[in-house]
Amino acid sequence: MLRSQKIFWLIVGSVCALAALGWPSVHAGPVIVPGWGSPVFQDNFSGIAINNSVWEVANRANEANGEAQYYHPSQVSVGNDALHLRADIDPNYTYGKPYNSGLVRTWQEWSHGRFEVRAKLPHGQGFWPAIWLLPRHANWPIGGEIDIMEARGDLPYGVSSALHWGWDYNSRQYRSEWHESGANFQADFHDYAVEWEVGTVRFYVDGVEHMRLYEPDVGIPSTPKSLILNLAVGGNYSGYPDATTPFPAGFEIDYVRVWQRSDPSPPPVSMISDAGFEDAGGALNDWEVFGNSINNVLSDYGTPLDGERSLKLFGQFSSHNNASGAYQSVAITGGPHIIAGAHALTRSEDSIVGTGNRAEMKLEFYSQFGAAHGSQYFLGESFVTLADGASPENAWSYIQIDEQAPLDAVEARLAFVFIQPQTNDGGSVFIDSVTLFENMAGDFDRDGDVDGRDLLLWQRGGSPSPFSSGDLSAWQGNYGLGSFGATTAVPEPHCLALLCGMIFLPRCRRGGKAADQPNKDCPRLDSP
Repeated sequence: MLRSQKIFWLIVGSVCALAALGWPSVHAGPVIVPGWGSPVFQDNFSGIAINNSVWEVANRANEANGEAQYYHPSQVSVGNDALHLRADIDPNYTYGKPYNSGLVRTWQEWSHGRFEVRAKLPHGQGFWPAIWLLPRHANWPIGGEIDIMEARGDLPYGVSSALHWGWDYNSRQYRSEWHESGANFQADFHDYAVEWEVGTVRFYVDGVEHMRLYEPDVGIPSTPKSLILNLAVGGNYSGYPDATTPFPAGFEIDYVRVWQRSDPSPPPVSMISDAGFEDAGGALNDWEVFGNSINNVLSDYGTPLDGERSLKLFGQFSSHNNASGAYQSVAITGGPHIIAGAHALTRSEDSIVGTGNRAEMKLEFYSQFGAAHGSQYFLGESFVTLADGASPENAWSYIQIDEQAPLDAVEARLAFVFIQPQTNDGGSVFIDSVTLFENMAGDFDRDGDVDGRDLLLWQRGGSPSPFSSGDLSAWQGNYGLGSFGATTAVPEPHCLALLCGMIFLPRCRRGGKAADQPNKDCPRLDSP
């Protein structure tokens, strides 16, 4: 058996053993997760002072979210193998705030990985401890925000996690979930973790996954982020201290660890170049542009789904029905199964809603590369509407074409077209994060690779033939394959119990929020 095959079945066996024995108790040590290797960063706080070369220690007031604390270095200490963030009253309002507290942030940033923190939360009305990820050099919320754990001091049996995204402050969106396990999170140390990967984030408390989010249902930016640990006092999430609030109070952190895949599965390899319309300052050098009579086909700065730019299309305002857009061609052979996808948006400030305008995505096939549309070499096309006069405003939508190419096709051409039937109809459409790849058997989630997420979808009945041996064989035979890359295929299992154990891993998910847990529609900090 090849080494890669042994590693795969070792991982499966480890997961099965966890399923059989149960996840570690809430008082166990760090949760060991197969597939992540050794941490690339860790701090056990075993010294007598915080390492300032690793951590930035805040010295400033915080004006966001109605919070009432000043973050001061004197409130941050290390001792007894733990980091201590202390909150107390400042009777003299020395720093213009009624309370002092502590915040630390890693100088280093990471794009994707597993982040795990073991901590004990403070008790008392008005305390707001948090563990979260935020980029240093991107305006909120363009770079995204991942809240690994937030808690309220008056609710000892619950914590929440959240993801924030958007292309500007007015378009901000978020998803959050309140989690309760029966444990008192203020009575002892517990593990809080997130696994942030391309296209998905998974949140854990004590090794139990309680929320999972996927693109395109949410926006998951890849912008590198640093890790923040802080103890806020007051604010619109936790409320404010009252006569019952005990001061001083402490947020205690046992350790911080960061993993990145030692042998990562590469993200889907798109056949499209400049899929985010970012290259060369948005010059669209990799795209052929047509109908661009008044600079109405352009790479727009400031309205992205990801990165900094997106494709902006609007009409020519000519005297007749007109079409404008951009396309890109890729070489194909053998009639592959092609999946094209794109995200589209129309904004209320310049909307096509109520007009006759529309934007389409087209996938065309040709038997001669570079041939004209409608020529003898044109083999056919599929198209879908990205946005029209009835589309929702201010929300990115994801649209996909799933098509089998003709056997004699040598070119697949992906085009984005803005059609303006009447010259007085205004409005524009933005397009971003384009994908085009060859699909393969076993890729049940249609994301361009065959991995564990496809197996999970299969076992939950998401494939065309749930639990069929053919589907399972297809997944097994192509495991590790990406659009243009391959690893060793998975061998036949020697024990069906291994697979069953992997399929039926326990998973806890608690929907909704506690009745007294408010929704949170604001960043943790505007400028941490």
